[in-house]
Amino acid sequence: MDYKKVILPIFLGFFILSSFASQAFAIEMTTVVIPTLDEAQAQFTGDGIVTITYDPNSALSKNLTGFNENVKFKTNMSTPGMKELVSTINQVLNQKQTTARIQNATLDYNAQIHGTPGQLKISYLVRFKPLIQDVTLPNQNNTAVNVVDMDWRSFVVPEPLILQIPGLGEINVNYPIGLLQAKLPNLASQIAATDTEKLLEKPIFDFALMGQSLDTWHFLFDPTGSQAGMLGSGFKEIAGAKVVSIFSLGESSFREGTFKDIEQEAKATVDGTGVNIHTFKSKPSAQIQIAGFAQLRGQFVTVSEEAPQGTNTATGGFPLQVLLILGGMMGAVAVFVLFKARK
Repeated sequence: MDYKKVILPIFLGFFILSSFASQAFAIEMTTVVIPTLDEAQAQFTGDGIVTITYDPNSALSKNLTGFNENVKFKTNMSTPGMKELVSTINQVLNQKQTTARIQNATLDYNAQIHGTPGQLKISYLVRFKPLIQDVTLPNQNNTAVNVVDMDWRSFVVPEPLILQIPGLGEINVNYPIGLLQAKLPNLASQIAATDTEKLLEKPIFDFALMGQSLDTWHFLFDPTGSQAGMLGSGFKEIAGAKVVSIFSLGESSFREGTFKDIEQEAKATVDGTGVNIHTFKSKPSAQIQIAGFAQLRGQFVTVSEEAPQGTNTATGGFPLQVLLILGGMMGAVAVFVLFKARK
């Protein structure tokens, strides 16, 4: 039998399915953890859609119709405000009593405002990419097994995070209203004054769901690293580790629980016109790759170079499908957000 002829259609089929699945998920976290180097390279993503509707015949509608702004920028530690942003997140991590600390980070911001008669739509996609160190506990017994603290994967920053961007000025990258404050300050101030639920001031840097116990995540142990490499996940043989452990979240099952899109509504008054505010955030998903064989110990994992004999390679019965869906979603989140914003 020609296995390539069998496997390729299956692979392509899963890839096509992953494209549809990506419309229902948001990749909130991906990370590669390297215990022997005492670091994790992560990406935290916050995205959403805000739709503000009003009377299409109102003066407000006339003022906002045709308003189109695209705001896109990249930052690093030299950007004014980034050191303070990282320090704030480290303070949150310190309160969790995790040993992990962010040493370096970049941030990509991509947002759009589009006004039509009766509706203003805002989409945002924020990718925070930190280098996290001190994730491996000191190996006092000098054994071949490392203990890794994973509690850093879940954090919430409730306060504004302000950056200074050339040509734009101050922008709060942690609240959905931050874009309006930068581009439509009069609209933002009136919404903030009357939006009783403060929907537009809920933090984008809210990764609380990533703290779900790891024993409910789907687990795949790849003895060769071949599946991770095949999917372009970024795994390589690093610091002598030739195997990879992968935890994935977002499938919705009896193990994980059910994840749903988050949609909320509120009302406000702007220039004497009543407006309805609708926010949409897609259901979460995440993937953790760990160089080595990982075993759970609460919020910690022990990591060795090889798996004990008889170890199950996966939980949940469909690890390849999970990985394919996650791989497809990585490239589709931005397209999904912009597509939703233009509907």
